[in-house]
Amino acid sequence: MQVGKVIKVVAGIAITSVVVGCNSDTEYVYVDPPIADSIDLGPFKCSDEEIAADANKDCRLYIKGSMNSWSSRPEAQLHYQGDGEYIALFSMQPGEYSFKISDPSWSAERDLAIGEDADAEVVFDIPMELQRKYDDFGNQNMDITVSSDEDQVYRFTLDSSATINNPTLLIENITDTDVDNLSQAMYLVGTFNDWTANDSSEFSYAGAGNYQLQVKFAEAGTISFNLHQGIDKPLVYGSLDNQPISLSEGESSLTTYPGGKMSAQVEAGTYVFSLSTLGDGQQAVPLTLSKMRAVVGHDTITVPDLATSVTADGSTFAQSYTWETEGDITVGLANDETQTIEGIRQLATADSLGRYQVNLSINKGQASDSQDIDVIDLVSANNIVMMIGDGMGYGQIDITRAYQGESLFLESGKHRGDIKTASADTLGYENLAELGMNYYTDSAAAATAISTGRKAISGTIAQARPGDGSDLETILEYAQKQGKSVGIVATSHCVHATPAAFASHGPNRNDFVTLSQSMFGDVKPNVALCGSKQVDDVDVISQQAALGGYTIVKNKTDMIPAVAALPATDPDAEILFAGIFGEDEIPYVLPLGDQKSYEEQDIPQLNEMTQVAIDILSKNPNGFVLMVEGSQIDFAGHLNDEERLIHETIAFDTTVEDVANWADLRSDSMVIVTADHETGGLKLEKTNGVGVVPEVSWKWGSHTNVDVPIASWGLNSHAFVGRSVDNTAIYNVMRGALDAE
Repeated sequence: MQVGKVIKVVAGIAITSVVVGCNSDTEYVYVDPPIADSIDLGPFKCSDEEIAADANKDCRLYIKGSMNSWSSRPEAQLHYQGDGEYIALFSMQPGEYSFKISDPSWSAERDLAIGEDADAEVVFDIPMELQRKYDDFGNQNMDITVSSDEDQVYRFTLDSSATINNPTLLIENITDTDVDNLSQAMYLVGTFNDWTANDSSEFSYAGAGNYQLQVKFAEAGTISFNLHQGIDKPLVYGSLDNQPISLSEGESSLTTYPGGKMSAQVEAGTYVFSLSTLGDGQQAVPLTLSKMRAVVGHDTITVPDLATSVTADGSTFAQSYTWETEGDITVGLANDETQTIEGIRQLATADSLGRYQVNLSINKGQASDSQDIDVIDLVSANNIVMMIGDGMGYGQIDITRAYQGESLFLESGKHRGDIKTASADTLGYENLAELGMNYYTDSAAAATAISTGRKAISGTIAQARPGDGSDLETILEYAQKQGKSVGIVATSHCVHATPAAFASHGPNRNDFVTLSQSMFGDVKPNVALCGSKQVDDVDVISQQAALGGYTIVKNKTDMIPAVAALPATDPDAEILFAGIFGEDEIPYVLPLGDQKSYEEQDIPQLNEMTQVAIDILSKNPNGFVLMVEGSQIDFAGHLNDEERLIHETIAFDTTVEDVANWADLRSDSMVIVTADHETGGLKLEKTNGVGVVPEVSWKWGSHTNVDVPIASWGLNSHAFVGRSVDNTAIYNVMRGALDAE
């Protein structure tokens, strides 16, 4: 193994030396850590029964929430320190989030959050009692607000010393108060530097208990290493004999004193080793490594003179960005002014048809990436219907086909392609083998990409995050400026992530009050047909729609005469009509548990809501843009409930067929059908005959990062055929169809 230059980084700035403790007047007192004889995962470790059922089950605890797509990211892992205590140092961007503590599989034994009757808002610096979700006990998401303008680092301390059923969680903001508090420096030593600790192998303080070291490897290979604190008679952190550690990119490993050799597979390039420690005497230290990558994004399609977002959001530890284009057509590059890191995003605009390439290099050539962009010709569309099967991947289509004994209608379109689904905070990581399962989008970020053409971090509703947090104009708002009517239809409540991302703005997908105010007070879609939502016993969606001057109906019986009473034409897009159904959201097509059925609650089916929306929006001769979502395909996927998933997919497919047939009878409309992501890692294993639920396998109950299908009918249906492109391309095509002469 050849090794090149070693670089130290403090707070993102390359430096040549660092004085330990220079930012503090603290008088250090060295304390010998206890001697470890094993790497313990603590009282929440896998039970014997769990290991018997799945020898590879991961029972580690993670902070999972809207800030990280509810996934198990390595930086969010809680590391056991002994005596029932777990610690994580976790950085968050400004915004409002909801979260829980759990293992990757959301096992009830490790589903930890605030009690159902407690105040869910996090109070800093005061321990909160959590409830373990098992047997008949439940809990609710915790809400946390990062109010600063800058990223903040928090220390999460989970204390289960008294009981694992009701552990306490203490959250402290250590961004400003923490300092480099090691009396002796930490070093990375191994085969690549002859096991020598010196200035070039020293970890540099990166703030809030975090330390980083960059190492450049000239070629691929296997490295062995461990951590030393100090040079003379160092404390050695690493693997124990009975639990060897092989560190993989995208994972976090717990190293323990005293420890032996660890190993990792590396490629040629620069890697960043990161560790978190709160000072001397810490028995266990978490360690991660990430390859420094330049990530420009996935290939895409667009139209002439439309600014297309190309992004480095997935880049790791980059300090500088160099962009250029090449090809046979003229392309201009400009900064995206919503971004607070200058140069991280660019807007590329071509003046003619053809193909060009955008190239990105970071840190003066340390890593590079490129993206192909096809500039295509589109014809003007008066009407656009965007249809999203939430969580509907190829597996969901496969098992529904097996149940029906015939293909779905949405498979009949000859114009089909694939969509890449990465969010801003997963781009560049989503394709890591096996590890990519923790780097997937949520519906908020995915729908924002489709509705605005801009990547966003998980949990964000049509705002520039990362960036300055400003509202991003959605395709519905752009259509409004053209004098068109706009609408949303969904089988979720109206401000669930996907419909919200088309017709509202906010930093937190779970702040239903703010999103309702934005939707019905600011954006004001002409039609909203979807479910209600109770917040503190108030249907906030109906409340805000009433304040916004909407005609509101609550059931199918009242909807029919109310629609008939609307004006025959609406050239000024003045109609405001809301159908807000259900006691608290809409039930499954096959009701679950205590849910009342569609018939009992007098709720229209998805195809009926969609037909009503088209009828109302068609009153505007200037045309319309409508988003339709089959929301509960995703809900059933989270429950691994294949029977309900099948029936939700059938209901969505029926609606697709109705809309496609409507478009085929016209010459001015286009229909796009896709998914925001796949849910569950669903796979068909064996068919059991028509009308019988087939045998399937699930990866888990969360989203995955696999490609999802896209199909189209009517005008511009050729746009996606045979292509595998980024989800932001959908916005480009809709926008291009609205702009075409």
